[in-house]
Amino acid sequence: MEHNVSNENIQVGSAVILLTRTLIVLAMVSLVPSAAISDSFLQTPGGALYKDVVIGGGSPAAVGDVATIHFKGWLANNEERGKELVNSRAERQPISFVIGTERVMPGWNEGVIGMREGGKRLVKLPPELGFGARGSAGVIPPNSGLVFMMELVTLRKAGE
Repeated sequence: MEHNVSNENIQVGSAVILLTRTLIVLAMVSLVPSAAISDSFLQTPGGALYKDVVIGGGSPAAVGDVATIHFKGWLANNEERGKELVNSRAERQPISFVIGTERVMPGWNEGVIGMREGGKRLVKLPPELGFGARGSAGVIPPNSGLVFMMELVTLRKAGE
């Protein structure tokens, strides 16, 4: 018994196999919750990008509240973490500030709003929300983006 297989049959068979595999993958992906697929960040009105890593408890941080945070900071390298610049936990020096004031860079004010005590958040700042065109004392080059991991240690609500 002789089998005569043409190139057309092989191409059609390969296309059917590829289509079947694609449909199976699409069906599997539809079963996964969208949060597991999406690695996207949310954006503040001023342009900071953030993603909660740990959701804390209590009331969310708002303008006028006093936030005490621990943080690690890196130069942005293609929007990812590059060279580490600072680590307050290693230095055992958290920083406290009134949210919405000029005591800290604008990106920190934006990045901490909505966090809850005990929460951790990854925050990506464009240059204008960090040190901008001036940079910082030879440590942060002008027009550098920054990445921070912020941990809201304590939150004192305004008026308390």
